[in-house]
Amino acid sequence: RVVLTLEAERVIHRLLWAVGDASPPGQFLASVEASLQARWPHCRVRCRDDLVRPPNIFSFVLLVLTLLLSWSFWALAHAVAAVWALPPETGRRPNHDDPSQPTRDERLDLLAARVLVCGSLATFWLLHALAAAFPLRSLHSPFKRDLGCLCAYSTRALRLCRLLGPCSAVAMPVAMAIRFDRLGLPLIVPAAGRPVGLHTAALLSATALPLLTAAAAWSVRSSLYSHHQLLIVLLFLAHLGSALGFAAYFEMVKWAVLGASAGVMVAFYLLAKYASEFTSVSLVRAAKLQWACAHMVPMVGLILAAALEVESGFARALVDFICETQDIMPTKMCIRLLRNADKCQG
Repeated sequence: RVVLTLEAERVIHRLLWAVGDASPPGQFLASVEASLQARWPHCRVRCRDDLVRPPNIFSFVLLVLTLLLSWSFWALAHAVAAVWALPPETGRRPNHDDPSQPTRDERLDLLAARVLVCGSLATFWLLHALAAAFPLRSLHSPFKRDLGCLCAYSTRALRLCRLLGPCSAVAMPVAMAIRFDRLGLPLIVPAAGRPVGLHTAALLSATALPLLTAAAAWSVRSSLYSHHQLLIVLLFLAHLGSALGFAAYFEMVKWAVLGASAGVMVAFYLLAKYASEFTSVSLVRAAKLQWACAHMVPMVGLILAAALEVESGFARALVDFICETQDIMPTKMCIRLLRNADKCQG
């Protein structure tokens, strides 16, 4: 058995990246593997790894994330169908057939939460797909390579990053648009009684996420390495700004604001450490910190989704509890009166 390895932080990796502008190392290793297998057909030759071959922890994690992502799309489809089935004029009013069911506003919050969950899980899936597609993952940990380097090593990883990266980034602006429109806030253009504010800046920052993601993915070339790093930093800052702007407009779950703020502060600390290690040419440490920063983005998205789930269901659960424990009036009448209290006051 012959094993050839490349030491970390050596010039050979940058040379392979430069060659990868024309022919990715994964493609080169595949051609070498085919030639050696044809030369020695009685031997089993393997010069590269793939998404699922050989099976190890990377392929197992990717399988689990695939199942979770499929479930999230199923839940999103049900949330869209539930909102579509309700008439638009219901608003905060409960369904007359069953007042214990969620209102349209609550279902819109649930829809925004499902969109965030899908986007966060898609980001997780994309990150671990890039790690699994690293052609040398059996010999070298992909978490010791920065994301641009992993994309340059494999044609499949590069295509996944360029196609799925912008798609997963669309989730944040879509969820923010659903939430802000439900709150009666203008999206981009101000209207009568609906002026612009902090939410407008947050939504503009979120709208730039797909464009920045696409620009970072298409700048994966050795000649554009500095541009790629700059776009990665701008993309990370746009994610953090969007998350803070989203969390600032929660009505009841203030813990989500604190959680998102804590996550953003940790992310800024990791970003500062990453910049320090990168400028000192400690590439392995810089790559590990970049992976940590990349995982902070979907984690903050899941926190926001959990907050929306709680906020959309907390008021309904409280009303149900009050009406089920009282004996003055029928339960359905009590639920209808409490949910229409703001309409009665108006």
